[in-house]
Amino acid sequence: MIDAKGIENAIPHRGDMRLIDEIREYTDKTAVGIKYVRDNEFWCAGHFPAKSIMPGVLIIEALAQTACFMVMKATGNNNGKMLGYFVSIESARFAKMVVPGDTLELHIEETASKMKLHKFVGNAFVNGVRVASASFSAIMDDNPQL
Repeated sequence: MIDAKGIENAIPHRGDMRLIDEIREYTDKTAVGIKYVRDNEFWCAGHFPAKSIMPGVLIIEALAQTACFMVMKATGNNNGKMLGYFVSIESARFAKMVVPGDTLELHIEETASKMKLHKFVGNAFVNGVRVASASFSAIMDDNPQL
């Protein structure tokens, strides 16, 4: 298992924008990340005040960060300096709400890659029930102008 410190050694996301808390397992083509959804998340007060629901876009971002971790480990770029940029989100589906107290399990599979372009399929689960799925592409830039 990789903890938050290990994740931050690989990907550049920090603070409220690091949306994965653990990596349970990974290979060069698959990964399982974990997000503990807490009641003090930055989005809770506004999405929605009467009933906090994790925004779907953040679930997709958590899937993407899990994919980013996997690619950085597979390519040896695990110094937190490579950046991943969405190219497209081909599909996204949301089946159930994710709320504070849930543990989001993020399953990623890389389906294709060519040079810097990587394609992924991701599924998010809570208690074994799929709550979201997406297919998306990203470019991994190992020479960003920071």
